[in-house]
Amino acid sequence: MASDVAQTLDAEGVAALTVQVKVRYSDFTTFTRQIRLQEPATTAVEIYHLACFLLAKNQLVKRPLRLLGIGLSTLVPPTRDQFLLPL
Repeated sequence: MASDVAQTLDAEGVAALTVQVKVRYSDFTTFTRQIRLQEPATTAVEIYHLACFLLAKNQLVKRPLRLLGIGLSTLVPPTRDQFLLPL
């Protein structure tokens, strides 16, 4: 899932300042948790680690899940670690 949303970010040329996870249990109880970042996330690895952090911090995987999702919001232009030289 993290890879899919990262590919969408790349295709749209944006980055995300908010990462969220959603879990739904068999009784349809649903929880959504999110984290707001100082620096925008752009890669699948960053998104994956943040989603795992949210799941662990909030102890959301304590019984079988019906649904698990990753979402991104607060889309901004990506920041660059280095300057691009003109050709």
